[in-house]
Amino acid sequence: MLKIRAKEWLYILVFALVLGISIAGFTSSLYNYNPFPFLLLGLLTTFYIFTLSFFTTEINNRFFIKLLPQFLWTPFSLIFAFLSGFLGALAGYFSNSLLDIIPLNLPLKKAIILSFFLALMTASLGYLLYKLVSLQRKEEENKRLLLEEHIRNLERQISPHFIFNTLNAVAELVWQDQERAEEAILSLARLLRKSLYLEPFISLEEELELLKDYWNLMSLRFKGNISMDIKIEDEALKVRVPKFSLQILVENALKHGFQLERGNIAIKGYKREGKVFIEVEDNGRGFEKLKEGVGLSNLRERLKLCGASLSYWSAQGKTTFRMVFDEV
Repeated sequence: MLKIRAKEWLYILVFALVLGISIAGFTSSLYNYNPFPFLLLGLLTTFYIFTLSFFTTEINNRFFIKLLPQFLWTPFSLIFAFLSGFLGALAGYFSNSLLDIIPLNLPLKKAIILSFFLALMTASLGYLLYKLVSLQRKEEENKRLLLEEHIRNLERQISPHFIFNTLNAVAELVWQDQERAEEAILSLARLLRKSLYLEPFISLEEELELLKDYWNLMSLRFKGNISMDIKIEDEALKVRVPKFSLQILVENALKHGFQLERGNIAIKGYKREGKVFIEVEDNGRGFEKLKEGVGLSNLRERLKLCGASLSYWSAQGKTTFRMVFDEV
């Protein structure tokens, strides 16, 4: 079953109108008649055929196709396209008889024959358009599969990076405080269990839940010397972000900004001028030139896949990492 999108129906309508105008213009030129009545009749007939094609296609996709085996989908669709062309052409013929748009001395029998051939043309064009749309769908599906595979490769890269860094932090606790080490391992298990079943891109609201688990885990290590403030506007909560994006930025602040000593991390999320901004700011030691490691370079790549960007700067005793997303 191939569903036609609204934008594609618009293209089909434009194509049909151009074809109708062309046939009408050719016919009027052939008999040296005033072209405007022919153009009017051509547009009217085209509109009838398009309208019938639209409704029969939608009805076919919604009801009949579901009841038929797959090998009958194409023949059944062609029958509907043929009927749309045939009935639309007859509707144009009867409209001309009622409105007297052009002086056609055409018997009904000949009108039926002409409608039959016009229906064959409609079915042929319908089949051609079906093939073109099918090829476009296959290309879109191939691009989607390639993108998903790329995302999975990136996730396979970031997950071990995240887990190894966290396990290193837990390993230090084993020698310092076994109870806190046990609590840290349980916190890590909860975090991994939650993240395991999430998609590569999740809502900021879900990402914050993962961050809280991660923060509980890391707090066991730095004993509350580093605080974290979160201020997210409600409008920003639904934006979709790469999984573990906030953890990577917070981890960068803990590791490079504070070296796990003391300080404050502020996380902000807000919407301005059709964009959603997410910032992670720390008052650590800062940097003059930052060399991106695995985490940051991986995050930048994943942000590109969802049309977002990453920037950062260090000034006046504060370091800021900013992710910018399109409007939700």
